[in-house]
Amino acid sequence: MPPRILVPFDGSDHAREALEYAIELFPDGEFLAVTVVDTDSIPVIPNAADESDDEVTEILEEADEQLSGAERIASERGVPLEKRSRIGPPAQEIIDCAEEGAFDHVVMGSRGRSGVTRLLLGSVAEVVVRHSSVPVTIVP
Repeated sequence: MPPRILVPFDGSDHAREALEYAIELFPDGEFLAVTVVDTDSIPVIPNAADESDDEVTEILEEADEQLSGAERIASERGVPLEKRSRIGPPAQEIIDCAEEGAFDHVVMGSRGRSGVTRLLLGSVAEVVVRHSSVPVTIVP
């Protein structure tokens, strides 16, 4: 059975390098790219968000666009890739996704974007490393 690999992806150079490294490290792996929309970047409660709210819609569309970048990288290398978006605190969502999906490994960049598009910061990577129940590789 091929290893299942989770790659947090926010479109940053660090995330791209992590995905490329994961594909090299696990050439026969099954990959999931996940982007996390930090709840701090959403001006309303996620479950109560009105779909007509342009700001929330824009944030979620940006998450989809980031995942399209991951899909292009995987496609160029002939690797199938699942994509998923999650909403919540980034480190916790990455840890939960790894456990819920029975992943064998997490490969992530050491840093990501900042501001509204933030997914990974050094502190997020550190929390994932410390609390993940599966092995984590950090790509500098």
